[in-house]
Amino acid sequence: MKAVSYQQSGISSLLGPDRMATGLLLLVNSTFFLAVLLSKNEAFPFFAAKTLPGLAAGEWWRLITAGYLHIYPMHILMNMMSLYNLGPIAEEMFGTRRMFTIWTVSTIGGFLLSAIWTQAPSLGASAGIFGLMGAMIAAGVMSRHPYAKYLQKQLLINAGIGFFIGSLPMFPIDNAAHLGGMIGGFATAWVANFPRPFDDAREKLWSLLAIVSLALTIYAFYEVAMKLNQAAVRL
Repeated sequence: MKAVSYQQSGISSLLGPDRMATGLLLLVNSTFFLAVLLSKNEAFPFFAAKTLPGLAAGEWWRLITAGYLHIYPMHILMNMMSLYNLGPIAEEMFGTRRMFTIWTVSTIGGFLLSAIWTQAPSLGASAGIFGLMGAMIAAGVMSRHPYAKYLQKQLLINAGIGFFIGSLPMFPIDNAAHLGGMIGGFATAWVANFPRPFDDAREKLWSLLAIVSLALTIYAFYEVAMKLNQAAVRL
């Protein structure tokens, strides 16, 4: 496994092509937040958040779109800070294709478990963020590198703190989405393993999975756009 330093997770690491997924995730999440904030349009969250009635009606795309949506400034600030810190490290470890696939699977898995666990609506990028944590914890299991072991220990502590805070009644935190995301990230990273440039067939497979993840995400937001258009026509 390639060694990564914390210094590599700074702004310079987001400028190169090997940090594309992290940079785009930061940009897309922030853009959607500003769009909702400035337009004061509650229809977008209504059609994009994870809700049981929506999922029961077959609106599967909510399992993806909910992971790109925030309403409160503190919510997106905390999530984007976490993504800014963790994303470059995960992308360095697993590569852009695996990292984005891990993010997508974690987001879907997180909100799927949330839908099973609770009837409350939920949204936010934290399912994907906990998925990155799960993936790097898996890296610590798979690798003998001291850095991976150190990072695994730190992330287990941070995840424990996060679950504890999420269990406190004064915080409306979706621990089920966090748990589902972490499980999804761990499992995907375990299957993906680290990039193997000499294994062309395996790398092509993860390229395909990343394309499928991107296509599903784009189509999910297309469905939301169609719902918004239909609502506007009815008005």
